[in-house]
Amino acid sequence: MHHVRFSVCRKMFQARPLHHRKAMMYSFYVLIVCIVFYFVICLGAYYVDSEKLLPAGNVKKYVNKVSNKTEFPTANERQEQIITKRDIDNQQPVEKHQGRVNMHIFEDCCGGSLQKLRSNLLYPLFPNERTTVNRLSISPQWKNYGLRIFGYIQPAVTDEYIFAVGSDDNSEFWLSLNESPKNVELLAYTGEEWSAPGEYWKFASQISKPVLLVKDFKYFFEALLKQNEGMDHLQIAWRLNQDSSSFEVITSEFLSLYQDESSLLMGDIDHIPQTEASYDRFLESIPESPNPVGDMIREDPRDHIFKIQLMDESYTKDLFPECDYQPSYIIGHMIGRYQGVNLIYFSSVYPNDYTRQTYAHDDQLCFYKQDPSFEESKGFAGYLTEVTDPDVQGHNKEGPNWQRVYDVKPFDAGSKQSAAAVNSCKRAGNIVMSQSEAMPIVKAFMTALHSKEATRGFSLLRVLNVVRREDNAKGSRYLVELELIGSQGQKLLVSRYVYAQKTETAQQLPALCSPKQFNWNPSATVHVIVAVKNQARWVIQFIREMEKIYRVTGDKNFNVIIIDYNSSDMDIEKRLKKGKLPSYKFKKMEGNFQRSGGLQVGINLVEDAHSILFLTDLHLYHPLNLLNNIRKHCVEGKMVYAPIVMRLDCGASPRAPSGFWETAGYGLMGIYKSDIDRIGGMNTAEFKDKWGGEDWELLDRVLGHGLEVERLHLRNFLHHFHSKRGMWGN
Repeated sequence: MHHVRFSVCRKMFQARPLHHRKAMMYSFYVLIVCIVFYFVICLGAYYVDSEKLLPAGNVKKYVNKVSNKTEFPTANERQEQIITKRDIDNQQPVEKHQGRVNMHIFEDCCGGSLQKLRSNLLYPLFPNERTTVNRLSISPQWKNYGLRIFGYIQPAVTDEYIFAVGSDDNSEFWLSLNESPKNVELLAYTGEEWSAPGEYWKFASQISKPVLLVKDFKYFFEALLKQNEGMDHLQIAWRLNQDSSSFEVITSEFLSLYQDESSLLMGDIDHIPQTEASYDRFLESIPESPNPVGDMIREDPRDHIFKIQLMDESYTKDLFPECDYQPSYIIGHMIGRYQGVNLIYFSSVYPNDYTRQTYAHDDQLCFYKQDPSFEESKGFAGYLTEVTDPDVQGHNKEGPNWQRVYDVKPFDAGSKQSAAAVNSCKRAGNIVMSQSEAMPIVKAFMTALHSKEATRGFSLLRVLNVVRREDNAKGSRYLVELELIGSQGQKLLVSRYVYAQKTETAQQLPALCSPKQFNWNPSATVHVIVAVKNQARWVIQFIREMEKIYRVTGDKNFNVIIIDYNSSDMDIEKRLKKGKLPSYKFKKMEGNFQRSGGLQVGINLVEDAHSILFLTDLHLYHPLNLLNNIRKHCVEGKMVYAPIVMRLDCGASPRAPSGFWETAGYGLMGIYKSDIDRIGGMNTAEFKDKWGGEDWELLDRVLGHGLEVERLHLRNFLHHFHSKRGMWGN
């Protein structure tokens, strides 16, 4: 029985291979028919496409691509240059050719290098203007600007394309091998040079290698131009990778918008593409350079002093005997209009904070003229004292005397500067105390620390900051900030005011005392107040600056107050709500912009009389230690803080700062709420419909009510260059 069953099964399995072979044969015939049908369709499409308009206008017929290639990339080059099948499969065909592309304009940007544009704090999210163009060839006939043109290119024919760029000044052309901005690659550029219009062969980098593009698919691109002065132009051209093809400017039939921005507000920035070519560098740290343009961008311990734990006040409360503090320069009575600016004197610092603009040459003689020993008729030769060499006979010949030798004494020009603000050099920076002036104060301070049981175990790690306000009649006030290390390795910051009275006899160490009621409050809330109107890009940047400070410092004792005169270019309150700030207040006002009136509205929103107000402005780059500086230089009932901001030159940036210190401006001021209420607040009656002069008028009343003004150049506190066109929208 089992044998029969096995025999039947064997016959069944012998029959199946025959039917399987027939099925395979039928499938093969069907496949052959499909392949033939596919080639017939492709051949028809081939001849239809050959009659269409090609990107290069001189080419009328599509010729064999293989026989007419102008370049034959290697396998590796093709992998980098030519779109892959996967890229094609992932794209969506273009639905509509809109015939235009986006163009963003960044004005008030000097220099011809694209690096200047990328270093601009507002690039690429906050252009002056957003518009469109219908071809990739422009010449605005303007100066000191940068352009970013971006959108989509849609080829009419599947083929390899070669791109070219020409411009004056610098330009770059970036292309993505699909519609995503994230995949852009630099194809052509002029580098740090320029070319004439249509001159694509001046530099090898101006012409790209072949890139395969597919008909009716869209490819994201962006073109950048940086113009300084003189002739300005930019062209992006293309041609097929054929001997008979020539470059033609890319025109509207091959272009479409990345985003229709016509209905968007200037404050709407989320749609703006960020790419390898153009991305927001705001959160990027400024890289250290072995040869920076200006020493101010070098790391300084004062920049991050807030990171060091502050020694508890109880350790230093009775460290020094208390003494009366009534400086001879305190005014305490009303003065003539705008006379206060002539009565301000700078404090000096130690160690050198490198706020002097050493790379600026146009104001250098002003700096050296501050030294009483400088003789302009002799120049720097006056610092050389010739020394006789007994082995060299007199020189009677014409020409140089190579054996003449001199003696030179050390000369610290920074310590020779005038303390009178009205006579200051605008590029000089802070007056620098000499080591011989600062270290006796530090030694006296440490001696007092070591005299107390609680602080005896602390040693001096480094001198972070000493600020002196000199009073030739009575003595000098010092802010002493030292980093200490304890016996267990713990690091602490001691920061307090001391006073050294003037004495008739020389002392080994100065006798320090604690000035009565002259202490700073490290936990005081700081309210940063600004009034605005129709300045969307700068308002957003201001909020980002405040977010930066909060993110790095974690300081929750500050509040942002924005008074808005009915701006129409952004929803400020919406941006504040989604911002990462410890707290904020917002108030909308009607009518024309008023700086004094707006600031007073902000002042009135503050209820705590023992908090600090910082009256500020837009267009500023703020140092991370801003809040710390405001607190320690504001003393309630005694002193206000007027930090000096650097006005950047056109084209300068926080990465390469150059400019001049605004020594005549007092519009940026830190003052306790109780003090500004006492002096009457802002002058809203006189400065209702105008601004300019309200800061000097406020300074007059500050001095007239017996308050000191601490005046220091603040590192990395920068005012961005901008023109006044379109300001405040009035």
